[in-house]
Amino acid sequence: MENQDDQKPRNEQSGVCYSFGDDCRRATFSDQAFNQKFDREAVVLDPGGVAFQDDKSRMLVTTIGSGIVLTIYDDILRFGVMACPLLTPEIHAVFPRFDAVPPDVLRKVSDPIDMAINEMKKHGAGKGRIRVRLFGGANLSSDEGDKGTKNYVFVKEYLSRKGLSVMGEDIGGTNIRRIHFVPDEGAITRFVLKRESDIEDLMRSENTYFDY
Repeated sequence: MENQDDQKPRNEQSGVCYSFGDDCRRATFSDQAFNQKFDREAVVLDPGGVAFQDDKSRMLVTTIGSGIVLTIYDDILRFGVMACPLLTPEIHAVFPRFDAVPPDVLRKVSDPIDMAINEMKKHGAGKGRIRVRLFGGANLSSDEGDKGTKNYVFVKEYLSRKGLSVMGEDIGGTNIRRIHFVPDEGAITRFVLKRESDIEDLMRSENTYFDY
């Protein structure tokens, strides 16, 4: 039997597992296939979402295109959170003139990040030992406004103002990603998604996020 681990180069230091090729396509066939692969129940986050889990039978999952997935993990506490900030069309239109954006619109983007940071603080996380990772910021074929780069710049600078440094990034490219985060272990698995149905599902989810 073929060993699937041979198809997924693993970065042991960062705890991030990358999956490509046929293995990725089989895994993305359905949510049920994902759950069986990881032997955990998936808690799915939409754009703008933020979540943590104390239940060791669950994992946090999201699909991202030009937006950003942010994970924060404390190795001592064995606790982590995931947030999915995404710039709105109003912010993209005036970027980087954030002073021209209504405060409530800016909060729509910054709130998931602040909530993730505050949740780590409430659980006693130490700033010197947490691991912050960023995923996403893709330059999709339909993107004519460099949205992926703008999302990345906003999140990176916002974290810097909060005094947090990023230890790992998987940014850019031309494909959407599906991120699986095991919050009690800090392990992350990233799948590249290329099917039109995956892209359409993501666009519907983002359009719902923008409709406010």
